[in-house]
Amino acid sequence: MTNNIADLEFVAFDTETTGLSPFTESLVEIAAVRFNLIQGPLEYFQTLVNPGKEIPWQATKVHGITNEMVFEAPPIEKVLPPFFQFLGNSIPVAHNAGFDIGFISLYSLRHEIIPTEQPILDSCMFSRRVLTEQPSHGLEALVNSLQITAAGASHRALADTKHCMELFRILVGRSCGINASWEDLLKVHGKTHSFNEGSRPLEENEAKSHLLPLFEALKERSSIWIEYDGGFGPREVSPLMVYAKGSQQYLEATCHLDGIRKSFRLDKIRAVKGNYSFIDK
Repeated sequence: MTNNIADLEFVAFDTETTGLSPFTESLVEIAAVRFNLIQGPLEYFQTLVNPGKEIPWQATKVHGITNEMVFEAPPIEKVLPPFFQFLGNSIPVAHNAGFDIGFISLYSLRHEIIPTEQPILDSCMFSRRVLTEQPSHGLEALVNSLQITAAGASHRALADTKHCMELFRILVGRSCGINASWEDLLKVHGKTHSFNEGSRPLEENEAKSHLLPLFEALKERSSIWIEYDGGFGPREVSPLMVYAKGSQQYLEATCHLDGIRKSFRLDKIRAVKGNYSFIDK
């Protein structure tokens, strides 16, 4: 890493979605702007995404993206590779980064797409450490308070990336300065994030022994029966992947009760049915 952050390129990125949970909701837009601290914007990336489901009116009310707008848009598996290519070796920046990481990392895992390993900076966390006088660190509140202007509709991904970029430049200017080193920037910014902290594949040796039949069913692309806390009885599922998000572990599978793709917490799976006999904890 260069000793002068003025020589670095950053990429502010943002997503719009059908809802708040990456387990059940989908992306409808991804945008990014490549920039440096002196010149500002250098290059833009923006695309709508077909979520493969209806966009709830509550979500459209927030970002303005309708079902008609995404009808001919590419699916997420076609969008993520060029998005990661755009990021390249630049340093990603997002406001409330955990939200965007949650969606991008989970969908990358679902489609076996390898994300960039660059450290991700969070302008929201950065703001809390630098602009301590601000009553709110939401992006819209900071944009209004700091009188940041950017073209485009608010709450659309591209406009929000421009806002994030300008906010980040202000935060650097009010803390370490543009001629600081990467280490100096990290001291005032705090911990970094990564796409790998969102969701990652779970290895067999990380799971409890009674869950090993899940991995076999996944390899064989076969269905299996599970007993789940809160369920009414055994249910048949077709495993799609077993993964970890932070300290929590999940099975993602198509549930045969309703044909819906669902995530099940591994610590709530009491038993797995293999060869018609339950293998208990």
